[in-house]
Amino acid sequence: MERFVVIMSGGSGTRLWPISREVRPKQFISVDDGSCMLVQTIERLCETVPADHCFIVTDKRLKNITLSTVKKLIPRKNIILEPQKKNTAACIEYAAVTLKKRFGEGLVCFVPADGYVTDRKGYKEAIEMAYDTADKTKSLVVVGITPTYPATGYGYIQIDTERGDDERVMTVQRFIEKPDIETAKKFFESGEFLWNGGILVGSLDAIIGSIRRFLPEHDRNISWAVDNSSRSNGNRYLDEAYNKIPNISFDNGVLEKIDCIYVIKGLFDWDDIGSLDSLSKTFKTDGNGNKTKGKHLGVDTGNSIIFSDGALVTTVGVDNLIVANTKDAIIVCPRERAQDVKGLVELLKQNGYENLL
Repeated sequence: MERFVVIMSGGSGTRLWPISREVRPKQFISVDDGSCMLVQTIERLCETVPADHCFIVTDKRLKNITLSTVKKLIPRKNIILEPQKKNTAACIEYAAVTLKKRFGEGLVCFVPADGYVTDRKGYKEAIEMAYDTADKTKSLVVVGITPTYPATGYGYIQIDTERGDDERVMTVQRFIEKPDIETAKKFFESGEFLWNGGILVGSLDAIIGSIRRFLPEHDRNISWAVDNSSRSNGNRYLDEAYNKIPNISFDNGVLEKIDCIYVIKGLFDWDDIGSLDSLSKTFKTDGNGNKTKGKHLGVDTGNSIIFSDGALVTTVGVDNLIVANTKDAIIVCPRERAQDVKGLVELLKQNGYENLL
């Protein structure tokens, strides 16, 4: 069967505010002074499939920035626009049904746009193993990443410790949401858990069939909308479909309910750039443990993350702090509270600062 990839690029990256904004979310940010994460993801995946088999599904409000960023990397017709954000179950169903209508059958790999990877060879190897396993078993396959530390910002996959013919191909016991630090330490030490990288592979029929079984409302409404998309005012049908379906992730709505899912043990490096703290892993580090990007001078400053896209940031007598300075907003918070920035975004909305989101 033909192989396709779909890059899920509709996220808003609220935990990376003020660096990430609604009009320019994190997937359009360069984390290592190179191309942005979306472009890097496209380039990695186009080593696995041809460019005309690479698709992007994103929010219609991000159409222009997506087109200007992607340029000629993939065909313009391969950008699939959602009418609104309704989480990954809707995103995956809409893209899968669209590909099904266009191509009939095939294997598809869904990948988040905001994963940061430098080991392209190891990444390609894991993705190809996932395709092969999905084709052979006719099941859904996920890719997990071997943890390098007890992370609390990632979801986990518990693997079946009984190995088959290939020690990197296993079955999933369960999916776990982001744990607290003590639980994360136990996961890390046990060797039975992988980070959940959000990578899903399966045939179009298997993916659509699983959604039809566990989220029939999604399948019924979105399939109806895609079937009618060629009619005049076709977008109206998609708007109606999205208004009728609940906001739920594919993990919660489908994967956690399936009895047998295979997992590929990825041996490549990986970071989900989901907070200011994780973003700093690509910054330069000084002798005091500070990670900086932009201009900074500090006295008695240690273990801190400093970002500035213009002005000089100066610090005195601070430790374990995050300071991010942009042209119209500044954030200061302890590093251990990096995941709580999302709550600050809600506060901005409540106080009339929508222009800064």
